[in-house]
Amino acid sequence: MYAADTARLPTFALREGGVVVAFMSLVQHFPESWEVHCVAVHADARNQGHGSALLEHAEQWLAGQGVKYLQVKTVAHTSKSLAYAQTREFYLARGFAPLEIFPLLWAPQNPALQLVKLLHAAGP
Repeated sequence: MYAADTARLPTFALREGGVVVAFMSLVQHFPESWEVHCVAVHADARNQGHGSALLEHAEQWLAGQGVKYLQVKTVAHTSKSLAYAQTREFYLARGFAPLEIFPLLWAPQNPALQLVKLLHAAGP
């Protein structure tokens, strides 16, 4: 589903040697607020700054359009899954703030954590 969504959503990708190693797609909810729909980094390319580079590029692109807020949802810390701890740490380290936990948005075993970030307007 996420791969198919890249055909209709704004999507940024990083290539190495002609191969896509990471991508990020965004979805607009309102003119001033967007969401990270999906971000993926190939396992062999993780911890090399690709996710940070994509996020920085997306934030600049959005700010240039006057977008004020960027949100993302991931599995909350209240889940027993430890796999998402790194994901939460990634967003927190990049200025996102936790806003709300939705216990049943996805499934009881996967409570959704909504994080938001205030974007700064792009200037000359």
